[in-house]
Amino acid sequence: MDLKFQVLLLSILLGIRVALGAVVIEDLDELSNRANDYDFVIIGGGTAGSVVATRLGENPKLQILVIEAGPSNEEVFDTRVPGLWTTLAQTRVDWNYTTTPQTGINGEVVEYPRAKMLGGCSSHNGMVYTRGSKDDWDRYASIIGNKELTWQNILPVMFKTERLTNPTPVGHLNPAIHGKNGKVSVSAPFTNIPFNDMLLQASAELKEEFPFLLDMNDGKVIGTGWIQSTINNGERSSAATAYLGGTGNNVHVLLNTQVTRVVPVNSKGLEFRGVEVAANAQAPRRTITAKKEVIVSGGVIGTPHVLLHSGIGDRKELEKVGIHTLVDNPSVGKNFSDHTSTPVAFAARTQSTDFDQVAALEQWNKTRSGPLAQLLPTNHITWIRLPADSPPFHAGLVDPTAGPNSPHIEVIYLALTSDSSSVAASASAQKGSSGSANVTIQTLVVNLHPISRGSVTLASSDPFHQPLIDFAIFTQPEDMAIAREGIRNIQKMFSAPGLRGSVFGTSSPAANVTSDEELDAFLKSASTPLGHALGSAAMSPHGASWGVVDPDFRVKGTSGLRVVDASLISRTPSGHTQAAVYAFAEMASAAIAADYK
Repeated sequence: MDLKFQVLLLSILLGIRVALGAVVIEDLDELSNRANDYDFVIIGGGTAGSVVATRLGENPKLQILVIEAGPSNEEVFDTRVPGLWTTLAQTRVDWNYTTTPQTGINGEVVEYPRAKMLGGCSSHNGMVYTRGSKDDWDRYASIIGNKELTWQNILPVMFKTERLTNPTPVGHLNPAIHGKNGKVSVSAPFTNIPFNDMLLQASAELKEEFPFLLDMNDGKVIGTGWIQSTINNGERSSAATAYLGGTGNNVHVLLNTQVTRVVPVNSKGLEFRGVEVAANAQAPRRTITAKKEVIVSGGVIGTPHVLLHSGIGDRKELEKVGIHTLVDNPSVGKNFSDHTSTPVAFAARTQSTDFDQVAALEQWNKTRSGPLAQLLPTNHITWIRLPADSPPFHAGLVDPTAGPNSPHIEVIYLALTSDSSSVAASASAQKGSSGSANVTIQTLVVNLHPISRGSVTLASSDPFHQPLIDFAIFTQPEDMAIAREGIRNIQKMFSAPGLRGSVFGTSSPAANVTSDEELDAFLKSASTPLGHALGSAAMSPHGASWGVVDPDFRVKGTSGLRVVDASLISRTPSGHTQAAVYAFAEMASAAIAADYK
């Protein structure tokens, strides 16, 4: 029986549903005469939108409406099971975006998952929880001119978002640097496999380049450490379950309704408190007016899409698709960036992480344990900082990281799969211990700080048409130079003395290639964006000639309109993005609440 059918059948039989604290409105018609009674209208019930709605809703005098294009996360059983996160892409709860042909990767058109349901990508993602480096946050503070964003000042905000759960063995993280009473659960579930010891042995033998990292959230992100995840007792902890799940009846959530644009409420000014919505492309459009403000939390693609259709963007580009410009801002949709990911596989002899999916699902249902109770069957991430004399810097490349505590490369260990066809040739002469097998170590080598910048632009004036999504991957040669060194570094780590009897080299199409030309050809053929996009509505100082959002989260040149989501983060962090989005959303919530005491 197919796994997805098993999951569907199980969810139906169990009637699984998590109670949502907010008042859920399933259909636009159900708003009836209340449509204009809300103080704040939040566009998007994703990671940031859920945080802002919840925090503003803590004031019982305020009425909050969240407009979500997709369904509730409660309708999707797969969102609850950590190990089923890969089943959510290209489904009804995904926007199913595709990119424009990417010239830097041989013209490839790439599928780009973005969640279309409550909780947004926190209901859809791989659940890795990393704050980035101390340097990242100090750089954000410097760029924006806001001391509240320094590492020292942002840590208490992160503690407010975070609740450390499921205490893990000593040496897997540092409890002292984690919040205990926040909303989102953070834990470090793991599987006891020999590969753990192999990685830690490599850290001990090559500790100058690949040291052991006790906690990758301590601000210095260099070395091999145990993965931390937004998982609570074997279940995903998302913005929908952790935030919206605890709201009162003054927070309403309108589902299955798309925002087409925001509109001014008067003819003389640019006070964008009107929100035009429709159930679908054929349905009539209706305008909902907020009494105080509209907050756009549509995500890194959805937010510029809404702003551009509202006439907020580059005048020349808007005129080409027939949209009247209200605020001429060429920065909208620009500065678009993502981490670049390249799969690299290694042949080895050790214990496989393969498991029976159906049996694992039954185990999870009974005990919330087993392989599906964590995001990956492996347990570590390696963060690599290239030396100052690395080849990419010989040509005068300015270090793209924010400082010495920041890695250039992330290595994610996905799985150890039994695949005799790919490893037998290199491992046939090796003898393994009991339980070991010929396996493929599947990894992703990630360039964390690409220089290339892409864009989100409009294909037409129809808001139900997907925008043009261009990451411009590898359009700057420096990005490929750093990714190239990333592959060489992970090859070096797997050649540590203690691993030579277990790891026998690469088994991917890049097998044994070492020249720049060969590695570049492989990078162009195999790389994709990782799913950590940001920057398309970047925050900048007041009065700056660039950027979309001021430090108070207001859209430049407007009133009554703010943006709160990943689109405002101007540079990629040294880690995954959800922790940063939670932190910015908490900051925004406090700033907005302070304005409306």
